[in-house]
Amino acid sequence: MEESPVYKLSSDIEFSKFNESEYLLHNVKLNKYTKLNQKYYDLLSLADGSRTVSQINMDFQKSHKVPISDSQIILLFGQLKQYGTFGHDDSIKEQSKIPDYIKYGFIFLKPEVISTIVPFLKLLFVRKVFYSVIFFSIIIFGYSIYTNYYNNPTLNSNTFVPYFILLLFISTIFHELGHASASHFFKARHGGIGFGFYLYFIPAFFADVTDIWRLSKWKRIIVNSAGIYFEIIFCLLLLIIGFFIKYHILEILALAISVKALYNLIPFLRADGYWILSDLLNKPNLNFHAMNNLKLILLSTFKNEKSILTKKDYLIALYGGFNIVMIALFFYYQIFLNWYSIINFPITIYKIVISIFQWKFNLSFNELFKLLSVLIFYIISVKIILGIMKR
Repeated sequence: MEESPVYKLSSDIEFSKFNESEYLLHNVKLNKYTKLNQKYYDLLSLADGSRTVSQINMDFQKSHKVPISDSQIILLFGQLKQYGTFGHDDSIKEQSKIPDYIKYGFIFLKPEVISTIVPFLKLLFVRKVFYSVIFFSIIIFGYSIYTNYYNNPTLNSNTFVPYFILLLFISTIFHELGHASASHFFKARHGGIGFGFYLYFIPAFFADVTDIWRLSKWKRIIVNSAGIYFEIIFCLLLLIIGFFIKYHILEILALAISVKALYNLIPFLRADGYWILSDLLNKPNLNFHAMNNLKLILLSTFKNEKSILTKKDYLIALYGGFNIVMIALFFYYQIFLNWYSIINFPITIYKIVISIFQWKFNLSFNELFKLLSVLIFYIISVKIILGIMKR
């Protein structure tokens, strides 16, 4: 008779509570994470190196009364080996510090460098400071939008383009520092800040804050919101400076950058807003669950069957439906009401590039924001097409 194997948890493994019914397994050395339900967590807790699988099963049955075979436990433990759960394995590689969705990515700000910066930014997460920033942002942004929209100033290449590129770069770095600073504030490890390409052609910056999975839901939400918060602070400073030195171009630049920052709040794209909502609902891979729940509701409705979904599942399905409606409305506006801009977008971009090199670039405030909306249309379209192709 084959001897029952013995398993012992690696000293690199840490557990933390993810939500009411799930735990997070974290390999500190390999920086790998996975979620476990209560049953699997209890099984792993018994793998102390002194029990065989049969003994683990017997001890587990005493408290759970759940039928499970030794072979099922061995299969489960085998699946968990990829996270280095039971000790060193040369075949297991450390988790990449570059997200899967980033292509040709690299780290340009090392964690050590960021660690020297973020302690000075902790003050921004003090509650009174946060509320003060939000209060003044609403007033100053509102005033600036009102004055610039009705004045509709014209931008030219001599002042707009170089400053816009420079300030956009700085604001994006500040955005990523926001994520890293919030992570540090809550005593979670942060990695470096890097650059790569999203969907192979869209430039994208990223900050490695994977360790926030160990944090509570609300702390994760704060970390995921911190990038936008920091960018708003940056734009607020630009607006104040522009106002006092009477340099309206700086105000317009700040407003343009703030639109880019707030774009990240849209929960229908894989931006900060998506991760915030995902954390709020405690539902990783939110899009998949939303669409799946929506399908289940539609199927049960058409088949006149009783749905087994919970209230939370219905809420997630509502997000999926709202997602579809919002994208449909946006596409309706662009295709039927703004079709000329869409068709001429490549030509418009070509003319802008030529005018920049000739130092004859002129673009009004309103034209700038219309151009940004068309750009978002093309980005969403490419994402949808690539998503369909992957299926």
